[in-house]
Amino acid sequence: MLPFIQKKLQDNRLVVDGALSPHGNARIKVEQDIAFLSDRIAAMQAHPRPNTMLIEHYQAMLKSRESVLKWLMDGCDDETSYLPGQRSA
Repeated sequence: MLPFIQKKLQDNRLVVDGALSPHGNARIKVEQDIAFLSDRIAAMQAHPRPNTMLIEHYQAMLKSRESVLKWLMDGCDDETSYLPGQRSA
């Protein structure tokens, strides 16, 4: 594998040596998604004839992205942080 490709793959990993990486493109992407969805929902609600089904769909997507961001910021919970071969204290 070419060195620059390998470096790019390493930079985008969420888990590095068994620990959640504090940086990375995933957090930034999720934050951008949250900003987009929040703006889109607000614009749709301000429309004279809002499409409630689409707004509900976007709100569900927003809730999902917020959960992912919380997980990324918290480092993950005990249920999802298990790695094979790793023992809890």
